[in-house]
Amino acid sequence: MEPLVLEYVLSGGQRGYNFTSPTRGYDDETLKRIWRGAMPRGQGWGGDEYVGARSIKCFPLDDRRMALSTVAVTDQRDESGRKGIRRAVIQVMSTEVCAMQLRTHLRGYSFAVEREIERLPTPGLWAQLVGRVVPMLGKAEQQVVLTRDYGKADWQVMEGVIIKLALALTTVWKRGSPLVPFTTLALDPREEMALVGVPSGALKGDVENGRVLRV
Repeated sequence: MEPLVLEYVLSGGQRGYNFTSPTRGYDDETLKRIWRGAMPRGQGWGGDEYVGARSIKCFPLDDRRMALSTVAVTDQRDESGRKGIRRAVIQVMSTEVCAMQLRTHLRGYSFAVEREIERLPTPGLWAQLVGRVVPMLGKAEQQVVLTRDYGKADWQVMEGVIIKLALALTTVWKRGSPLVPFTTLALDPREEMALVGVPSGALKGDVENGRVLRV
């Protein structure tokens, strides 16, 4: 299937976020699931530090297919002048192809970032994830929230670590799971994927249904 593009439309009769690519080949239920899941949650994307930021979301559409959404925070403004407009490019593929594409993605970072990703998670963090956190993920609404201070370049390390963890934890998460659903950058963990990265400055109080681990 051709990738879908979900972005903000400023002109015409249907302003706001819309699919701007052809949707032929996608049934209505699939489009609804993609619409609900493609964009990372949270307020505050209009901050200057997030312009140009990237978030990758991976979530199941059914037992066989995954959606892989790559979201960019643009410098576009809406009709009221508000910043923080995002653009998502969504690919739908089999679980096996998605895992293969994520492994390829991990090999595409710079040497410095790749070196940081290789040393994470630390043995202690991995022990917490497998021993005390992963069992939560089989329960409804449960999450593992990974956090660190935000920096656009430095967040590539967090992105890589989350993808690495999603691939590794799938084997110990729950039987029959295609891939651990994840979001590499969100500003609010609520209604987000089972594994989500949130900047430390964006976390407000306790996380209701999950455990926060600092990377």
